[in-house]
Amino acid sequence: MLKRVKRRTKPTRGDAPERPRNLDRALAEPGGGPVARRAGRALARMWLGVRVPAAVLVALWSVVLVAYWPALSAGALYMDDKFYIGAPIMRHLSWASLKAIFGEVLSPSSVNGYYQPLAQLSVMLDFLDPTAANSLLPFHRTTLLLHLLNAALVVVLLRRLFSNWLTAGLLGLLYGLHPLNADAVLWIAERKTVLSTCFALCSFIMYVTYARHAEQAGRGHWKRYLASLLMYVCAVLSKPTALPVALILLVLDYWPLERRFNRNILLEKVPFFVVGALFALVTVISQARAGQAGATQVMNPLYLPLVLGYSIGLYLLKMICPVGLVSDYPCPEPFTLMNTDVLIGNLATAGMVAAIVLSVRRTRAWVAGGLFVLIAILPTLGIVRYTSSIAANRSMYLPMLGLLLPLAWGLNRLWNLNVSASRVLAVRLILAGAGASLATGSVVATRSYEAHWRDSVTLLQYYLTQTPAEWKLHTRLGNEWIQLGNYPSAIAEFREAVYLNPHWAENSLNLGRALYTVGNYAEAKRAFAMALQKTPNDWRAHILMGSALRSQNDLEGALDEFRIAAQLAPTKAAPHYNIGSVLAQQGKVDEAIEAYQRTLRLDPRFGEAQKELNALGAKRP
Repeated sequence: MLKRVKRRTKPTRGDAPERPRNLDRALAEPGGGPVARRAGRALARMWLGVRVPAAVLVALWSVVLVAYWPALSAGALYMDDKFYIGAPIMRHLSWASLKAIFGEVLSPSSVNGYYQPLAQLSVMLDFLDPTAANSLLPFHRTTLLLHLLNAALVVVLLRRLFSNWLTAGLLGLLYGLHPLNADAVLWIAERKTVLSTCFALCSFIMYVTYARHAEQAGRGHWKRYLASLLMYVCAVLSKPTALPVALILLVLDYWPLERRFNRNILLEKVPFFVVGALFALVTVISQARAGQAGATQVMNPLYLPLVLGYSIGLYLLKMICPVGLVSDYPCPEPFTLMNTDVLIGNLATAGMVAAIVLSVRRTRAWVAGGLFVLIAILPTLGIVRYTSSIAANRSMYLPMLGLLLPLAWGLNRLWNLNVSASRVLAVRLILAGAGASLATGSVVATRSYEAHWRDSVTLLQYYLTQTPAEWKLHTRLGNEWIQLGNYPSAIAEFREAVYLNPHWAENSLNLGRALYTVGNYAEAKRAFAMALQKTPNDWRAHILMGSALRSQNDLEGALDEFRIAAQLAPTKAAPHYNIGSVLAQQGKVDEAIEAYQRTLRLDPRFGEAQKELNALGAKRP
């Protein structure tokens, strides 16, 4: 008789691997059988799959926390009180405040700059902590947590692209520790940079997931695509420097995703480009209207190659050797190749470009990394300029990722060299040692830079040791001395600001105010006269000049200045109050009463005017 043979069916792709009915029992078999060995290997892989990522992220967060722990007690306010935490609308989260920050798209009144509602909302949420009224800790804590999240997101992105947790963790650690990123963490007003980068990294991760799924399944998953687009919208709602993310997605398609360019890939980007174009328009208009009117300048195209060469070279040198860091780097004078700084920056850029061109035959990695950096940094290069600085550390917070991509590719190749086990171990030990050395150096450099953020005066004094000719720093330091009541130091700083930039009237006004406060009326009058020569239609300068003349008993001269101020600013109450004060001093009671009444009509809450009316026995209108 023929034996009946049981047919073996070939498992399909979707079949689950064979599992024992009692896993514990299978593993406990003496000597272990095939099932036990397979189950053991599966458990080991699963355990490693959880343990390695967790260990990498815990180690990353621990080291970055050690480096940035002093940030939690930083007391320096570098324009934070003006732009963020000092604005009354930021202190009270309500429907009215939310309507203001989200609704004022083209003319934001709550911030001296472009439209950035999500960044403002994040600061509003910090004010829910009762200690925020008298402490900077809640703001620094949130920013530091976002920075830790960003470092982890960098690791996740590099792992998704190159499938190695250890090399991704090493580069994520260097990103989290690099001193060039310290400004974004320490400066409360740069919450927008950290938050925007967080959303941009999420957008990249979701896009890479979508693209890999499309490659395997033949079409992408629409939920992942929409998640990437939504994260992009959130990024530009936090800070418009995330606008180039739409273009960077094409760079990722080129490498490391290496997708075949076709019509569908370009159509995928259309919604991103539409969002980018709309927010670019909003940014230009809102920046021009929100306190920066008249300051917007478009770069002369002839200077663009020189500016690009210098700026990129400066960033490259600061990344390699982060010494002499300041928040903003002024434009070198004269800005020509005859200037050593400009020449060195352009030579560094030229060398980098040459190296990238030579690498094209071997890999796309460095071309893609270079394009990533260039595209990401474009919004901050001053093509449309709002400030006098030509570069800023915080501008590299997102573009730095472009350099990490080819480094991750290179480390991965070294980590997985096809050589003997002993040589692989040696290479990995060398890489680990080099990474540890770089991380240690970064911690030391970051801690050293953080020490200057102890208070505003210390920070500004340090900045002036690096850029002593930056008149804006002298002005800010002078204002800090005013708040501390140190008028001699304030006057010295304002004098230096006037010397460095005599054409800006505000410098003369600052000097005059400080001199007037200490009773030096004659010199204050000369400072106000200098301001009026530059801006004769500034009603504030006329009031200040009138006050100086009045202090020297020149009542007629003071009255003339106050009347000019009233003509220049007909809706302001202060000129009429000063007119009333001089008239009262001259004994012209009826005219003084009329001036005080006009003051109260313009500003019913002007308490001093009401007191003067009461003293004169007159009734309020």
